[in-house]
Parts: sequence; structure tokens; C-alpha cells
Amino acid sequence: MTPEEKARVKIDRWFEDAGWEVTDRDHYTPAATAVAIREGLLENNLEADYFLFINGKAVGVLEAKRKEVDITADYVAEQAEHYTRAVPCCYQTHSNPLPLVYLSNGESVLFKNQEKEDSAYDEINRIHSPKEIVKMLGIEDQFAGLPVVKKRGLRDCQFEAITELEKSFRAGQNRALMVLATGAGKTYTAVTAAYRFLNYAKMRRVLFLVDRNNLGKQAEGEFGTYRLTETGDPFNTIFGVSRLKSAVIPKDANVVISTIQRLFAFLKGEPITTDNDDDEESGTTEDIILPPNPALPQDYFDLIVIDECHRSIYGNWKKVLEYFNTARLIGLTATPVPETKAFFNNNIVVNYTLEKSIVDGVNVGARIYRIKTQETENGGAIRVGDKLRQVTRYTGKVETITNRESQNYTKEELNRSIINPAQIKLILQTYKDAVYSEMFIEPQRELNFGYLPKTLIFALNEAHANNIVKIVKEVFGKEDDDKFVQKITYSSGDSDALIRSFRNDKEFRIAVTCTLVATGTDVKPLEVLIFMRDVRSEPLYIQMKGRGTRTIGDDVLRNVTPNAFSKDCFFLVDAVGVTESEKTVPAPGEDEGPTETITFKKLLERMTHGELPDGYFKLLAARLARISSKSTEGQRNEFTELTHGITMADLSERMFKAIDPETSPSLPPYRNVNEPNLDRKGLFAPLANNPKARELLLTLNAGFIKTLMPGEDTLISKGFSMEEAQETTSAFEDYCKTHADEIEALRIIYNNSGEPLTYSMLRDLSVQLRRANSQFNVSQLWNCYSLLNREKVKPRSTQEEKEALTNIIQLVRYALGQIDRLDSLCSSANQYFNLWYGQLQRNISDKQIEVIKQVVRYIASNGAVTIKDIREEDKSQAAQLVKAFGNLTEANKALLSLAGFIIYHRNVA
Repeated sequence: MTPEEKARVKIDRWFEDAGWEVTDRDHYTPAATAVAIREGLLENNLEADYFLFINGKAVGVLEAKRKEVDITADYVAEQAEHYTRAVPCCYQTHSNPLPLVYLSNGESVLFKNQEKEDSAYDEINRIHSPKEIVKMLGIEDQFAGLPVVKKRGLRDCQFEAITELEKSFRAGQNRALMVLATGAGKTYTAVTAAYRFLNYAKMRRVLFLVDRNNLGKQAEGEFGTYRLTETGDPFNTIFGVSRLKSAVIPKDANVVISTIQRLFAFLKGEPITTDNDDDEESGTTEDIILPPNPALPQDYFDLIVIDECHRSIYGNWKKVLEYFNTARLIGLTATPVPETKAFFNNNIVVNYTLEKSIVDGVNVGARIYRIKTQETENGGAIRVGDKLRQVTRYTGKVETITNRESQNYTKEELNRSIINPAQIKLILQTYKDAVYSEMFIEPQRELNFGYLPKTLIFALNEAHANNIVKIVKEVFGKEDDDKFVQKITYSSGDSDALIRSFRNDKEFRIAVTCTLVATGTDVKPLEVLIFMRDVRSEPLYIQMKGRGTRTIGDDVLRNVTPNAFSKDCFFLVDAVGVTESEKTVPAPGEDEGPTETITFKKLLERMTHGELPDGYFKLLAARLARISSKSTEGQRNEFTELTHGITMADLSERMFKAIDPETSPSLPPYRNVNEPNLDRKGLFAPLANNPKARELLLTLNAGFIKTLMPGEDTLISKGFSMEEAQETTSAFEDYCKTHADEIEALRIIYNNSGEPLTYSMLRDLSVQLRRANSQFNVSQLWNCYSLLNREKVKPRSTQEEKEALTNIIQLVRYALGQIDRLDSLCSSANQYFNLWYGQLQRNISDKQIEVIKQVVRYIASNGAVTIKDIREEDKSQAAQLVKAFGNLTEANKALLSLAGFIIYHRNVA
């Protein structure tokens, strides 16, 4: 490098350290706030060594000299100041002449602001940050002080998200959506954005909206541990972070964390004194009406970050966000629905899918293990004389009864109104039998149920969860162990403490939940998800699967699961057909809570007091028809007796006909409750005058939970999905044949030419395969082939066999039909070394044989090798090999020959 080039390397680093983008003029883009253009073009074909732009406007120049030049010499300053007056008219400028002048020789930096009267050059030995220059020049643009985003500490997807978000806001957008796969670090990305906007963009306060209170605590923790700051100090020591849990927001709070429900209560001036999860359900029947004088001004927040934004900001709740109409909005989600995209004006600044995250190694993929039982697939029957434990939902009454009327039940009713303990036990027993014999077998884990892989079970409801916990204890012999399996639901007490315990404690192996741990919650050691409930909502299903995708370091995993090796995938145990059922994309909030605006009990009460509009009759008629259809004959007869011969179906039909506008005569119109309304009262009289009939309806409407004692079920099938394995292997085989001429390693294997296959070739092939399809990873492909033809696929029994890069060679050869058995080259390496050595009849010492044996293991794991490759790792070993074979050429020939025996099982030297 020339002296000038050496100086510019240092100057480039000063700019970059200060938050500038350094580029040449052909690659300039105004998207960055602060850009230093090398060899910037001026008038009369002059060039500034560095031409400085803030927010697209030229603000100064830097004149660079080599180290030996005295930059205090007058001619250096005169040259630079002349450049500030030679700006082409095609460039926007802050002022003319440009105000800022820097002089540097790579050792020191002189600076002058020409806007100041009688200004002189100061030795500053650095470059000012964009934030400093914005303040210095009085630039009003809110985002002009943002430094260039640095990749350090950020994943590629996070770097893209922050960069594109800031471009979007600078371009005038006020809403932006970040679509980031579960596990990709949505919260960390949002904290980064919040820090940059608070620190550099003149924002004062950020609202961080969460979907549930426990996720608010999790976010608060992220703000506390975030250190990607200028000083390296935690975020919450630089800016105040407060979770909304009282009627007062601290004056120094720059970040407020809350659910939208709590924020609404705060705006209304209602006391917030609890820290429970009761306010976290997004569904609501109340009408959201802001008070005349909300507790916060409309411009209180400059930025609102909405986590899980596909859920709780729609319908009536949107009014709360719309109140803060000056704030910019950022949405975070892994599962956007059309309404979400529309809400954020289709301004998606990053779209990082789960599939892409698996390819990048940010997340792990799933293997599906299907369990089918007779009851789960087809429902069952309750026979006359069967013993039942019956809970009346309306009254809570519990009794043991003998069934008097045979009843068939569907699989949809199972675990809702019918509990069959035998069905739950069969699923759990099947999982227990398979976990160490079929799932965690590569390499084989020690059979130790005390360290059962961390397992999360999704239950249908609270009662179902209770039954699962009870039967887990029975199946795993943990009746007296209160830690092994625990329920994490809204009724479980401190759910945050339970989640922490599940994440960190060795004794807590199985968690049972309904929806509380279905979204957002991060439990990295989780290795098994068991679905014992179906899910028809596509976004919710993706979120639930996302609980298992998190990656974790091997040592960290073994801290909580000592018999584990590594987490290369997670197992999704499908016990209800969730992976096969058709999924829908509900509107935001559709699956989040009750939508009716009046309960059945209140409906009957109001109608009994004479409030009888057509709408109420329509609701009641529909409910009567539904209750009648799900009731037993005995229950229908009981109602008929109470109403003196009027059946539920008859009463429903009368009401529908009476309010049908085409029926003549129809009911007289209803105006208010104070009018006689005799015809309407007559229609409702069978219930108005019969409180016992109304109570029976309420009881039947709430329903019963019947638990079979003990029940029975049979296993139909169990195992990994053959269809998925066939689809994956077929796609892999097609890819290998189609792309055989495009990828070097694939070409060599396809042609079976015996050419050396090196580590770099195999690594490139591995990357190309994962980019093509997230299922094309060694573990997944090996498992799929094993599932389809177990007799011809040898499990990789050691860590060395499992991690060998050369497994890719074997998979491709097996896919192309070149070998009829799939096994790791590591397993046969020593055998082929002996064959190789025996054929060559080399007269070498035992010590030298040991040296070559070390190379045998390297070749079996990483591919062909040369002396140059070995020398980079171990010069002594390379020297011993050269000595063993006489010279470098002979040593390389021997290594190539050895690789041929190990990889191709033949001599290719």
C-alpha cells in the first residue's frame, strides 16, 4: 500500500466508527443518513478525497494527505476550503460554501466549522458523529442523526429489519411491519430500534405493547440485558424502562411496557393495582370508549412497538392506538394475516420466514411423529350401564352415575364434554415407549426418564390439562413428584415463575398448557411438542410450533438435560391430526375471546322481564335448536314435562316463524318494555312462567363433562410420517439429478469419477442444499431414509459419525442409487485404511502409522486432504507425513490414494 492508501484506511475507520457509510460515488445512495463519498466529484473535474453528505445534502469535505504531510500548512486548508465552494449544482447542499472542513494525514484530524465567525482549525483526531453534526448545524430532520446500522451483534435478518425500518420512516412512512420468524429475535430487534430512535432521533418515549403480561415481563428483561449501546452499558441504565403496573408512569420512563387492556384502563383513570394475568385476554365484550380527558396527552408517545401485532390491536381496541395519532407504529409478528398487512399499509420492511430461518441455522426444523388411536380418530360410545363421573358445568355439581342411555360421541366431543382417561393414557404411554427407542436415537440417548427431553403438551382446556397432568404422573411413575410435570395455565398462579422453572430446572420435564405458552414464550431447551388438541387457525398453529424451533448451545442444553447431545431438530408428536387438518387464516382477534355481546343467562333474564325485541327471539330460537340437538332423549323429555308438552324444537320453530317477515300474521312490532307486548309475552310464556325450565336450559346449555370410568382405547398406528419422508427424499433425489452439472461436489459424485472431494466442496454443497430446501439437512434426510427403509440405513451411533461432513457424500450416492446401504464413512474408515495399507505394503514405523490414522479420521469426516491442508492445522504432523513417504509429491499421492479407499472404497491414485 502507498502512504496515501495507508492514511485512507485509518480515515475510513474513523468515519465508520463515527457512524458514517464510506463508499465510492458510483455506489452512493441517499438511503443512509451519513455518507462519505471517496473521490467525490466537484466542479471543473475536481475531486474531494471525501465528500460528506447528511440526509442527502452535502455538508463538508475531508482532504486526505499521506502521513508525512503537515496538514497545518496553509495550502492544505486552502485546497480543502476551495472544494467547499466548488459543489456541482446537481447536489443538494446544507449551505454554500459547505460549512464543515476536515484535514487529515491518517495520524491526526483538524476540523473547522466555517459557519462560525472567526472560526479556526481545532485538532480533534476523530470524525464527528451524524448526531453531533445535526446538532452543530441545527438540522431539524428527526432522523438525520441516525448513524449507519452496524452488523456487529445483529443477525442478518435483524440488520435488514433495522436498516429498512429507518429507510421507511425517513421516506415518510409512519407505520412499518416486521415479519420475523419465531426465534429470529423480534424483541431484540425492537429494542435495537427503540435504542437508536431514543438515542439518535430525538424521540422521547416509546410504548412497547405486548399481548400478555408474562410477555411484558419477558420484554422488560430484554431491555435490561441489552448492551448493544454506545458505551456497552445496559439499555435500562441509559433510558428509563417501566412496566405499567400502577396508576403512575415514572417521569423518567422512556419506555413503557403494557398490554393494550392496561393502557386503556390507565387512560380512563382506573386503578391498576394487580400484576396478574387476568387482564390479558384480547377478546372483550365491552365497547371501547375513550374518556373526554384521557390520562395521557395524544403526543405522549413518539413510537409504539406492537408485539404479536396479528392479535390484539383490532376491532374496538384500535381506538386506543388511534388516540396516539402522532406516534409512528412498528408491528412485530411471525404470522401476518391480510388485515395485519393492511393495518400497516402493506409496508413490510422485512419478511424473514421460518423456512429461511431453518436454512440459516437460526431455528431448527421439526420431525413429525404421528399417534393414531381409535377414540381420537373415530370417537366412541358410552354404553348403558357404564360408570361415569359427571360434572354439571352450570352448577359445578359432581356425581358418579350409571349411564341409562347409550350415546355415541364424536372425536370433536372428546376431551370437551367426554373425558376418556384411557385415550389420554394410551397417547402418553405410546410417547413414553417411543421417546428413547424411535426418536432420540441418533446418537442413542441414555434411557433416563428423570431427564426426559423437555416436553410441552398442548391441552384442549383447563379440565383436559388437569387430567393430562394426573395421567402423566401415573404413566411415568411420578405420583409423588410435584416437579416432574406441571400445568402452566392462567389458573396456575405465578406463570412467569413456572415458565422460568420449566426453562431452567432439571426436575421439571413436562409442562401442560392450553394457550399460555403457545405464543411468544421462549424455552430453548424444549425438544418435544405433543399436540393433544387440534388447531385450525394457521397463525396460532405456526406460533405453537414455534415453541420448539429455538436453537440452543450443546453445553447449555446439557445443563438442563444431562443425557442430551445437541438439538438439531425438535419432535412434534401429533396425537390428534393437527398436522393434517385444514387450516384457516382468521381475522385478527377472531380466535382470541368471546364475541357474543349478551350471555344466555342474561338473555333469558331480560326476556323474562319483558324485553322482547326480534333480535332476542332470533338468538333464543337458535339456542333452543342447538340445545335440543345435543341433548339426550331423557333431557328433552324433562324439558317437555316442565313446559306441559312443548318441546324445545317446537318452541324454537314457533319463534322463528313469528319473527319471519314473510309469515302472516307476524308479531306486532316491539318498541319498548313498558308497552303491553302481549303477543310477544305469550310466545315467551312457556319460559317466562317456568323458572325450572329456564334453569334446565341453562344447565343443558353449559353442558356436562362426563368422565368414563375407566374407559378404553386401542392404538391404530404410531411412527414418523411416511408421506413426509417420501416427499422429502423424492425432492432430494430430483434435486441431485437436476443440479448435477451446477455444483462441483455434486458433479463429482454424480459422475462417480473418483475425483477428490474436499472440505470446501462439501461445505459448499451443504450450503446449496439448505438454501434449496430447509428439509435438505443431513439429519432430516438420514432420518427420512431410515424411516422408509430401516434395514438399509445404519444409525449414526457416535458423535463423530453424526457430525461428519462426508455424510453428504453418502446421502447423495444413496439417492442416486450408487450404493445400496446408507452408513457413515467414519464407521468403515479404519477397515479401508487397513486395506489401503495392506495393498501398498509400506515399510513405515508404528509411530508413523499412528500419524496416518489421525489423517484417516479427518478424511472420513471432512473429505480429501493434502499436505497443505494438514500443515495449516499441524505443521509437525505434515512434516512426519512427508518424511514417511519420502517427499511432498509422494505424500500427496498417498493421501489422495487413501481418500479414494475411504470415500470410494477403491484406489484412485
